Amino acid sequence: MDKLWQGTLPTDDPLRLRGGLGSGLSCDGCDAVIASSEPEDEVEMPDGRILRFHVACAGLWRALKQAMPKS
Repeated sequence: MDKLWQGTLPTDDPLRLRGGLGSGLSCDGCDAVIASSEPEDEVEMPDGRILRFHVACAGLWRALKQAMPKS
């Protein structure tokens, strides 16, 4: 996920995580559409952003952001 290194995706912890069926919007991790038949993780960030991920992309984001060097 180059988006973590580029700063496009945040490395801070989310305020809330909700799961449900896909919204038809693009995944913030891989940019592919999350179909209404797929599970989706919706993540509310402290800065007010709402991120949407495929479940696998959300897991990868969580794992990789933990491995990022702390500034």
